[in-house]
Amino acid sequence: MNKNQNNIQSADTNSNPLPPSSPPPNTAPRYVPKFDQSVILKQSSKWTNAILWVLMIATTGTVIWANFAKIEEAVSAQGKLEPTGTVKSVQVPVTGVVKDIFIKDGDSVKKGDKLLSLDPTTSKAQLDSLEKIRSSLQRENQFYNSQLRGNSAVDITSLPVKSEIVDLTKSRASLIEENKLYRAQLDGKTSSNLNQEQTERFNSNSTELNARVEAANMEIKQLERQLEQAKIRKDAQSDTLKMNQGILDNVKPLMEDGAISDIQYLKQQQEVRSAQSEIAQLTEETARLQSAIAQAKAQLQNTVASSRKEWVTAIADNKKRIAEIDTQLTKAIVENNKRIAEIDSQISQAKMTLKYQEIVAPSSGTVFDLKANTPGFVANATEPVLKIVPQDNLVASVHITNKDIGFVREGMTVDVRIDSFPFSEFGSLKGKLTWIGSDALPPDQVHPFYRFPATIKLDKQSMAVGGKSMQLQSGMSLNANIKIRDRTVMSIFTDTFTNSVEGLKNVR
Repeated sequence: MNKNQNNIQSADTNSNPLPPSSPPPNTAPRYVPKFDQSVILKQSSKWTNAILWVLMIATTGTVIWANFAKIEEAVSAQGKLEPTGTVKSVQVPVTGVVKDIFIKDGDSVKKGDKLLSLDPTTSKAQLDSLEKIRSSLQRENQFYNSQLRGNSAVDITSLPVKSEIVDLTKSRASLIEENKLYRAQLDGKTSSNLNQEQTERFNSNSTELNARVEAANMEIKQLERQLEQAKIRKDAQSDTLKMNQGILDNVKPLMEDGAISDIQYLKQQQEVRSAQSEIAQLTEETARLQSAIAQAKAQLQNTVASSRKEWVTAIADNKKRIAEIDTQLTKAIVENNKRIAEIDSQISQAKMTLKYQEIVAPSSGTVFDLKANTPGFVANATEPVLKIVPQDNLVASVHITNKDIGFVREGMTVDVRIDSFPFSEFGSLKGKLTWIGSDALPPDQVHPFYRFPATIKLDKQSMAVGGKSMQLQSGMSLNANIKIRDRTVMSIFTDTFTNSVEGLKNVR
């Protein structure tokens, strides 16, 4: 151990230069015992320098290449193939039962070709029912209008008129007939418009009124006779009074001369006073009879006037009730007219339904998703019974995520890979981005993220499979790589480094 240390120290001494003041070394060979002399191995500096230069050149070249070499950056988007035109959903106009089916899934049809036919039995029955209801309502309105015009001779046995309305019309007719009777009573003469019952009532009322008038007239005549007799007696008493007064005037001088006694004079004076008293009583009787005659005449007039007033009042009341009934009849007519208008609309729709019992193709294309497979299928008016896919060229409809839309522009080249044809075996299709949505669509169950719809026009409509051309089909899923720009390799590393540094800022 000590020998080795000494040898190493001596070797170090030999390898280090001597200070200038020391004497020159002895270069004479010394005897070194075998295996006791230390061996120093020195690596050649050429290999080290070569490796360093290679690493430096490679690193420099890589950095230079990474700064100038560019690779394509692409955005991936998923979607499916769709026809250029819109897929037409065919619906039946009304719910019905399918009678005949003229096509099947996958058939090519032209615009106007018959697809299905519906059973018209239900629609015809509905149309017949609506027309019957409409006819009934029209006849009901005719009945109401005839009642308003005063024509009550209408048969309503076949009309579905409510019992309340029937009672109203009967009451209206009765009121009108009563007014005719009252009018005849006011005019004082019968009319040919009165029926037998009304004529009997007219005669009865007239007889009663005439009896009362006759009684009043008889009373007036009796009073007038009594008045006439009273006047005659009064005139006679007046003559008697005049005569007695003349006698009294003549005997007065005689009594004064004593030719006659006082008793005779007083007796004559009593005769005069008795005549005056009788005349006064007859005057009062005459006045009483005149008053009674006036009252009897007033009573006669009142009897006629009260009867006429009763008839006029009854006519007014009947007119009021007739007006109320007319209002209800008019309201019923208005309601029926509304129902008729609604039924007319339903009839037009039913006729249109019968007209379109045969469902025809709205456009040319291929039948798809045919639900009415067998006759008897109940077709719902709210759901399509089949779809027609246009035979136009297919386009790729994709959705670009919100974070990838920044550099995407219309006209960019797209690499389209159909999922049905593996890329490693069949390659891809080229296309061009033709349309991008102006706004992002909100997330839904299928796409739980914001995305922009886009359309890609394909260069070809088929794939080469085993030397054969396979036509693409609508609905095939795909993956599209949109080439957005050329990017240096160095920018990829710098982005990775920047993202790492930014990530450190968020570490707590």
